[in-house]
Amino acid sequence: MKNTNQPIFIIIATLLFSLLYGCKVEDVKPFAATETYPEDRVLKSIVNKKAMIVIAHDDDMCAMTGTISALNKDGWEIRVLSLPKGKSRNEAHKRACKNLLDTVMFFDFEEQNFRLDSTGINYTAVPKEKFKVLFNRSLVKEKLREQVNDFNPSVIFTLDNEIGGYGHPEHVFISQLVLDLAKTDSLNTSYIYQSVYTNHMESSIMERHSIRMKSWGFPGDGWDKAKEAYKVDGMPEPTVQINISKEAQSKMDYLKSYNKRERKTMGFFVPAFEDYSAKDYFKIFDREFYRIIKMDE
Repeated sequence: MKNTNQPIFIIIATLLFSLLYGCKVEDVKPFAATETYPEDRVLKSIVNKKAMIVIAHDDDMCAMTGTISALNKDGWEIRVLSLPKGKSRNEAHKRACKNLLDTVMFFDFEEQNFRLDSTGINYTAVPKEKFKVLFNRSLVKEKLREQVNDFNPSVIFTLDNEIGGYGHPEHVFISQLVLDLAKTDSLNTSYIYQSVYTNHMESSIMERHSIRMKSWGFPGDGWDKAKEAYKVDGMPEPTVQINISKEAQSKMDYLKSYNKRERKTMGFFVPAFEDYSAKDYFKIFDREFYRIIKMDE
């Protein structure tokens, strides 16, 4: 995504005021999208109402759950597939998804079989050319093809394959693998919907995250290093937007049903959601954004 001029001074002032004066409820309006994209019309036109969410981690679907909730109410059959993260976290994921979709699935292999090199920090961005020594591509490819083609979804939802939201290599690896297999007809699907943020959301939210990390004694340069590692300016540009106002309560219930650690992580990228009611919060963040990739083009 191209850089745009952002009111960073407003973001910094808001955060400093909160840190200095102990404000409980953060003003999140500076982090909401200022751009407008075409309304999605593809999903309404699909006859085979099957969607599959393929993500690395359970909480990676936090920016698409309004859309998933709407599809669920419209009669879609929906499955989610992610890496297993331990009994407690897996159960939290099932609990969070119970009112949003039909089936929660996990890849049936342990993390040590997925990640060939675990000597580094799991979430630190690494160039894509290093994925071949970092991840067991053949294992994941086999399991992914098996699960997706058994279900035969019209649409697969993922994160973006360029920077994976904020740079986590497992995000990028899974999303890139889905795209690669779909392009070679190894996966049966017609569309990939990559969940992304707008330019303004991305730059302002990541600036907020950097300021917070620095205030806690960390370098706060993870976003810049991720863009450097993947040789991009950020997430790809959205193709469409979907209004999720009617799914406000469903999305908030999903976000708040996770364990404390996962809620904190999601709170980095869904700013201060726990300080608001569903109605008030999703009056501000009333849209979700996607890059659509059509397989026959």
